[in-house]
Amino acid sequence: MERRTLLAMVVVVVAWLGAAQATLYQDCGSTAEIHEFSLSYCEVPPCIVHRPSNYDVNITFTPTSGASELETIIIATISGVDFPWPGPEGCSQLENDVCPLQVGHKYKYSAFMPVLEEYPAISVVVKWELKDENDVIHFCALFPITIV
Repeated sequence: MERRTLLAMVVVVVAWLGAAQATLYQDCGSTAEIHEFSLSYCEVPPCIVHRPSNYDVNITFTPTSGASELETIIIATISGVDFPWPGPEGCSQLENDVCPLQVGHKYKYSAFMPVLEEYPAISVVVKWELKDENDVIHFCALFPITIV
């Protein structure tokens, strides 16, 4: 194989791997500019998650309004019924940053989604929100998962 062709293939593979970290999701009312959302080991839903384990959730966003507090709200919807899922306090999950959120500043939120042994093996739709003290939803994503 020609060296130039091989180099071009390597560049394409590296670019593909770099882009493969984002997870597809449906936005459900984010007010912030969302740069990236990723759930570990999942690019294209439904995401297969194993019990017991924790999955990394990373959100990079730029708020369009300030906030003093940030709450993580996680809801699992099973056959039209909503079930709260335990989530961490939002401000403590900001990497190298703290609240209050500043308009126009880019933040990276990193948390984990616990999948406990006692959860049933079932398909659900997860709604992951970051909401502030004024009920402004900075980030909202819907993504299906299958618990195995």
